[in-house]
Amino acid sequence: MKILHIATMDHGGAGIAARRIHEALLKQGVESRMLVRFKKSDDDTITMAHPNMGLYRPPTNPLSKKIVRAMRRRGRCLTKVEHYERQMELLDRQYGAAFTMPISNYNLTNHPLLQWADIIHLHWIENYLDYPTFFSHVKKPVVWTFHDENIAYGGFHYSDEAERLKEPFATLENTFCRIKKDAFADARHDIHMVALSAMMEQFYHRHAIMSQYPVEIIHNGIRPEDFRLLDRHFCRETLGIPADKRVLCFCASDINDKHKGLDTLVRALESMHLPNVVLLCVGQGRLPQCDISVIGTGPIANPRLLSVAYSVADLFVMPSYQEAFAQAPLEAMACGCPVVAFPCSGTEELIQKDNGVRCSDFTEQAFVDGIGKALEQVYDHEAIRRNTLAQFDIALIAQQYINLYNRCR
Repeated sequence: MKILHIATMDHGGAGIAARRIHEALLKQGVESRMLVRFKKSDDDTITMAHPNMGLYRPPTNPLSKKIVRAMRRRGRCLTKVEHYERQMELLDRQYGAAFTMPISNYNLTNHPLLQWADIIHLHWIENYLDYPTFFSHVKKPVVWTFHDENIAYGGFHYSDEAERLKEPFATLENTFCRIKKDAFADARHDIHMVALSAMMEQFYHRHAIMSQYPVEIIHNGIRPEDFRLLDRHFCRETLGIPADKRVLCFCASDINDKHKGLDTLVRALESMHLPNVVLLCVGQGRLPQCDISVIGTGPIANPRLLSVAYSVADLFVMPSYQEAFAQAPLEAMACGCPVVAFPCSGTEELIQKDNGVRCSDFTEQAFVDGIGKALEQVYDHEAIRRNTLAQFDIALIAQQYINLYNRCR
């Protein structure tokens, strides 16, 4: 059985999740490959695709060059992709929404890896997979793990932005919805959807453009060897954090992403007036200016170094307003760290009373209450790690995918 994973990148939250599945399948003897638009790793089993259709190729003769320069000066777009990119850039400058398109300059249908594969596994594929060519030409079974809410929209990735920015984005959103619906109407193969959590499965049934396809739940997973429970005193010495401090760890690829809730967390901590509190921020972005002590590590990609950050902390805090199934709290719990989180998708499966607190709602006061409750608890860090791996070890997750692949064949 040959599995080809298609993802926009091999890094970032969804890219890392896809890589973990891919690597776990290889470890279990399954032939697996990844095909991405952006590649950071040096893994030979991951291939970077190249644009191959609809591209403007610079002219070589002087007259053609002159014509093209004149068109550029007048703001003319030379391809459909470029036309939509121009509109998206203008809207992004004004509104800053997460918005992508279902067409691209990448026609993957004739790529050798698609010919090689028995099953195509899609992950986060926005601004990469060209929906019209892919779904009308590829006849092999498709498994699709959706990592956010874009499955329900033309270009939006968050429901709150889809509602708030409905009017300014209406033309593009309606166009992209139509492109997706037409692509799925032309689909020539079976599509098997995978939701990362029960909340995402319910969302899919309510809203997805292509909810006629079957869906099942398979969670994200973790490699036990990557994230370990380390000695807290050693880790604090390594980061220069005194032993008497209460450390709360916040982690995000972009710590200033408004959906991750750092501002809410800071306001909650300032209102609590907790003694000896340190907020450890892991990720790229501007550190908050506030009345509590804040330490920033910058981005950390190496899981062993992340294990140090998680092992330092008394609590891992996730005030995210929206997730599909966040990996950071899963990583933290694999290091024995209890979690306090807003009740977003995935936390229902992740958090029980013996490994953290799932807040009652998405308010600042609810997060204050959650932190306060967690700090009063005594947690068994080894038990947190043990129970996390018993449910979310990536080998178990890979086996669930193998079972799904076998049903698709």
